[in-house]
Amino acid sequence: MPEMQTCNLCFYLSDHGFGHIARNLPIIAEAARRTSGLLYLVCGARHLAFAKENLREMLSPDQLDRIRYREEHTDIGLILQPGTLLVDVPTLTKACQTYLDQLPQWAAQEADWLRQHQIGAALCDMPLWSISACEQAGVPLLYLGNFTWTELYREFLPEAIWKAYAAQYAKIRHGMLYALHNPEMLEFLPNAELTETSLVARPFHPEQIEAIRSRHSCPIVFVALGMSAQFTQPISVEGVNAHFYTTEGVPLTGSNVTTVPYTTFNTQDYVAAADYVITKAGWGTVAECLLSRKPMALFARDSVLEDRTTISLLEQQGLALKITHEQLADMPQLLERLARVNKPEPSAFTNAAAEIASRLLALTV
Repeated sequence: MPEMQTCNLCFYLSDHGFGHIARNLPIIAEAARRTSGLLYLVCGARHLAFAKENLREMLSPDQLDRIRYREEHTDIGLILQPGTLLVDVPTLTKACQTYLDQLPQWAAQEADWLRQHQIGAALCDMPLWSISACEQAGVPLLYLGNFTWTELYREFLPEAIWKAYAAQYAKIRHGMLYALHNPEMLEFLPNAELTETSLVARPFHPEQIEAIRSRHSCPIVFVALGMSAQFTQPISVEGVNAHFYTTEGVPLTGSNVTTVPYTTFNTQDYVAAADYVITKAGWGTVAECLLSRKPMALFARDSVLEDRTTISLLEQQGLALKITHEQLADMPQLLERLARVNKPEPSAFTNAAAEIASRLLALTV
């Protein structure tokens, strides 16, 4: 066991979708086992509820007592046009400009909070204002991710906005890059000591996975769009030789479709129970697929650099299909194609939560 430390930690997590909070939970759990101090989670209200439910299964009561939850709207992310996976550029532009206008005051207030709570180190998974806050407070910050908003926003937003984001990222001194990261992000972390790592996913539960599998004698397909996107046109899969588990907002219909409600906190077990996964190219779900060795079909958002990078890297290795929403209409053909997708080698990807927690705690020494 690693030596127990005594420092307080803070985790600044994007509230854009649920992928960022989900991938940090194993890191938070590892950190809680390695320090006797307090751990503060800063994110949106629904995201913190999601975290509480998951951490309850990952930590002991004593460890849970040291977790503190602070509700904040932390990030803008990508704002989508209703019913699509397309970016709403005018609305995003306005939101980012407002965010930047508020950043100096927000960061100054946060720096005071960091000092008052004697934070020894912080982890940032996207929220821009935490970078400046930690710099002002003299708190070491570890940036963790597979992209920065700068290289994504550069393709949509006015130069003044994405360059303002770039100026904040240039303050970062320590970073860890996940597998499948955007190579372009290196341009915007010019002053950081960077380490590459593998993947992170929430723990899988063998008993729950087996319970899902035992309900069906046909192939199981998990279809997810994440909690930030919805399609609206229904597609019937009645008569297809498969059972479909879908997140809310997925337009599949039929007696062989089961909707997994938003309140379900163990969606990773549905990924692991499935024979095939159909999803948008969000890094968190992709990581769960790779660690559970599942063939996947990924919705293409060619307008989003992160998605293009993820899909391209996986296609090169034969680990995923790139699909469009329209291809869902011919589900039998899509499943035939998925049956030919490679599975990752067992050693190709690892869960790096312990490695990342160690790197974060090393910054406090």
